[in-house]
Amino acid sequence: MHLSSKRNILAAMFFCGVSFCMNAENSPGMRVTFSQPGAVYHANDKGNARIIVGRDYRNIRVSITDIDGKIISDDTYKIPSDNVITHHFREKQLGYYAFTVIGQRDETSADTVKTGFGVIPNVTLQAKDWDSPFGVCGHFVRYDYKKKHIARIQQCLGIAWVRDESNWMKVAKENLPSDPDLDYLDRHNICWLNLFGYINSFNGKQDKDGVWRWNEDLALLKKYVELTKGHFRVFESQNEPNNFGGWSKRWPHPQNQQWRPQGWGKPFSDLLKQMHDSIAAVDPDIRLMWPGEDEWIEYFVEKNDAASRIDITTIHPYVNASFYPETEKYATGEYTRRKDALKKLGVNPEIWVTELGWTTYQSKGKNERYIPVTEKQQAAFLVRTYLSHLYYGAKKVFWYELADEPFGIHNPESSFGLIRFDESLTVKPSAVAYSNMVNMYRHAVPVGKYKGNCYGFAYRKKKENMLCLWTKDMPKDELLSLPNTKRVILTDIYGRSRTLKVNKGNIRLKIDGSPVTITGIDNKDIKALYSPRPTD
Repeated sequence: MHLSSKRNILAAMFFCGVSFCMNAENSPGMRVTFSQPGAVYHANDKGNARIIVGRDYRNIRVSITDIDGKIISDDTYKIPSDNVITHHFREKQLGYYAFTVIGQRDETSADTVKTGFGVIPNVTLQAKDWDSPFGVCGHFVRYDYKKKHIARIQQCLGIAWVRDESNWMKVAKENLPSDPDLDYLDRHNICWLNLFGYINSFNGKQDKDGVWRWNEDLALLKKYVELTKGHFRVFESQNEPNNFGGWSKRWPHPQNQQWRPQGWGKPFSDLLKQMHDSIAAVDPDIRLMWPGEDEWIEYFVEKNDAASRIDITTIHPYVNASFYPETEKYATGEYTRRKDALKKLGVNPEIWVTELGWTTYQSKGKNERYIPVTEKQQAAFLVRTYLSHLYYGAKKVFWYELADEPFGIHNPESSFGLIRFDESLTVKPSAVAYSNMVNMYRHAVPVGKYKGNCYGFAYRKKKENMLCLWTKDMPKDELLSLPNTKRVILTDIYGRSRTLKVNKGNIRLKIDGSPVTITGIDNKDIKALYSPRPTD
């Protein structure tokens, strides 16, 4: 799905903090699996890690540390006769925990496996949450042999939506009684943003009126929509036509600028208009989402009269011109201008972010296409970019992606995931941060932008005031005037909380690049801290 190599990422400084960059690959002599898929637990759950070791080790050392590097436990085991060590743990505090296994061969030789587990709030999906803004991209077919665990992990993390390609053509051609991937996701209460995997541009034939048509493909598409009616509220059309489906190859841009629609834009919008009509013939309430990068929507509307068929616009606002989430134009207010432009075109102004993310691949000292981030940075950037996009106008946001790709840790496309592609599909810190964001912000309403020297927004959740703050990179001292507030609770992105007293109407906080949520602020104090959010 994600091919952002068309843009270069410029160098940037990382924000300060402990770096976590886990090697998810098992050592040849050691294998680690956890008792729960994803290595995800709730507070006070009994957990264990099963460590299978070779006979050529003297002993095995197992250590658990928190996200800040604090040692939680450190144990050494002799090698048992069955070569299997079971390490038990039970953590009462929410958070991400690094799990390190060192196999000592001799005085100078040792092997190390680094992974981790999460202790998260109970946000397990009990029903489909269509209104949730939280989504993630997935490749369920690609995972295949791990499929039975993938959706269970997402369900436990509380991420309501998955965006994934469907095998709609296969389901329709083979007259299957249902879509097995849909059945699988339905069982786990996950809303599916069904991306219609690519209709081959070379299948198109031009009629006598100059309209390009894909009649056979669209007959199958309509058949699939009829079969699955009642299970989908929205479909997504073709992904990045400039990159996939042969569109820019069959109809290249005159100056070979494949990201621009002059060339492939007319036949592509012919297809999407026909896709829209095929879906509407089955159920007019199902909406179709169109890709809307750069000037695409303008071209589709002005050159092919597509406005009435564009129900939702989708964008992929990766941060490739810089490094930090706050340097992306949509994350700092572009939604207002873009929605005004869509309204003038007669297009519904609803916008979904169906891809964005940061990768934790290991660069071997030379970056390829992206500046890699540490796992701790990835977690912080995830929360920062979600809160920013949702504040400024995105309807839903989908992280790219749920699990790392199995291309190896040095491949730049491999490590956008929230979970590692290892045997237990262990969570990264970003997955723990995501589950806590769902827990904290699922029903919080943004009410304003923070006035101080940090980035941040104010929220209202039922009767509770919330203020989330962070810096771009370096820590800052931030003084809050709270004359009517006695104490506040600070909660980090991993769910760890602490209570601070307000001294003489003021409280001084050290804010850094990892967001902190402040609750307990008196109603009389909160409004002075933010500028009200403009209404659409």
